[in-house]
Amino acid sequence: MSTPDPFEPSPSPDSQSASEAPASQVALVEVPAAPMAVVEESFARYLARRLVAEEGFREEPVPEAAELVAASDAVLTYSDGMSMVLVCLVDRERETSRRFGLDVAALERIGKECLKYTGTVSGTKLPVGLQVIEVGRTPATEEDRQRLERYRLGLFHKVHLHAMHVDTTAPGAVWASTWRRAKVSARYLRRLVSEPRQVVAEETLAEVPERTPVLSPALLVAMVLGFAAEHLFGVGEKGDGLLAPGVQTLVAMGGVNSMLVLEAGQWWRLLMAPLLHGDIFHLLLNGVCLWFVTATVEGLLGRAWTGLLFLAGALGGGALSMAINADSVVSVGASGVLMGLLAALLALSRRIPRGPERAQLQVLSLQLLIPSLIPIGMSRTGGEIDFAAHVGGALAGGAVGLLLARAWARKEPVPPATTPMGAVGVLATVALMVSMGFAFQYRQDSALELELIPAEALPETHAAGMEQAKDLLARYPRDPRAHLFQALVLMEANDLPGAERELRTALSEPHILEHFFEGSVLPLLLHEELGRVLVEQGRKDEAQALVKPFCVAGEDGQLPSGLVELGLCGTTP
Repeated sequence: MSTPDPFEPSPSPDSQSASEAPASQVALVEVPAAPMAVVEESFARYLARRLVAEEGFREEPVPEAAELVAASDAVLTYSDGMSMVLVCLVDRERETSRRFGLDVAALERIGKECLKYTGTVSGTKLPVGLQVIEVGRTPATEEDRQRLERYRLGLFHKVHLHAMHVDTTAPGAVWASTWRRAKVSARYLRRLVSEPRQVVAEETLAEVPERTPVLSPALLVAMVLGFAAEHLFGVGEKGDGLLAPGVQTLVAMGGVNSMLVLEAGQWWRLLMAPLLHGDIFHLLLNGVCLWFVTATVEGLLGRAWTGLLFLAGALGGGALSMAINADSVVSVGASGVLMGLLAALLALSRRIPRGPERAQLQVLSLQLLIPSLIPIGMSRTGGEIDFAAHVGGALAGGAVGLLLARAWARKEPVPPATTPMGAVGVLATVALMVSMGFAFQYRQDSALELELIPAEALPETHAAGMEQAKDLLARYPRDPRAHLFQALVLMEANDLPGAERELRTALSEPHILEHFFEGSVLPLLLHEELGRVLVEQGRKDEAQALVKPFCVAGEDGQLPSGLVELGLCGTTP
């Protein structure tokens, strides 16, 4: 038994078929048959079909909506396990006197009865949406507006009411009772009224191929190895948290800092920082979230585009962190990458078929994104959390996700430009390997710097240095300045061989002199004193060969005066 379409007009009780007409009314003269009139589909019926085919509605009202069915020409239901919206359509094109008859109290009661169909977020029940849409061929009258304006409740009510009037004779003439956004928006209705009607086909999405996650475990392994390296090869004192490395370790191994990246050109920090974490809780929180989010994104997009999102989140998070935070801030952690993945997943969630899976995915993304981004409006940093990196990662990942959503045809199972994105991923991997090399060398230099005399402990004069020479040499045996002070002590004691030994030891590590004392007078001073010791031992030729690289005129056009006095550069004036 077929169910009659609620939008189709019922036959008139006065109409009869030819076979049922009284004999006296049957014409004996044969006349040409009139062509059948084509009845245009009402906009309300067309709207219902579009909502079912494209927006996930169904024409199956829940039992609690029985009163709505009686008061409407059709009731459409949207339910995805988290949210629920009931749309009541009233077709005034078919019957101009038709009106929606239920009052606000009845709608509120029905909405509350339907709350059992919505989900819960953070212990709070999600609201039910109820929309009344009257469709006619005339503008909304003052009586219509006054009547429909009653269909609204408080801003924080669990039942969201919306009432609309659509005039199909004037494209764009949609009146709404409230400014609040509805599931079926006024913009959507204006577009349907204005555009030529289309053949409505149910939306089809390409089936997502099965993909084994590769980048997800790889990223987690890299994060764990990075955290282990912080403790195995840490520099300086430990931090305050549980298994927390110190700031010196984070700086040494690649933490993002605006002065080091922008002024010193250490770009590799942008790739290394996501692999470093401030303590065990920081690592566990990011690791657990990334495991689920990355696996979902990689299953949807594949490795090439997921790798691009990794890169976008890392670069976007690091860039905004440097732009907003103070020069003293050192930022580490994969939070920017995580925010980028979440924002991209939210932008691409429409590729997942409508239903509980899509809704839960969107809610989960928002639950993680919103708390991570809001504090940027209150302060530059919230405690030890770099909210700037969160926002930067989300903006970058969201931008990539939106661009991909526009370029990716809904019937294509594989994203476009996979090969070029794979090439970008290969280059990014190479850059990461190079970054690890830079980080290793910087860590070595940072550890070496701790073996040098700190600025606050450095004697202000040579005389003070000679007094502290023995202690400085014991505490900082690799610092060339400690050996210089000891050599001066031995020269004063006329122990020339001992002084020569100390000075040659000071010159035995050229990397220290080049890296830490480049541009200072220390290299010249060491060569000058060693040349003096050699001259006093009668080895002038050896001394001249030793200091020859320093016999160069300075900016004032003069040779080093000390070497000239020793007769090792030019002639004595």
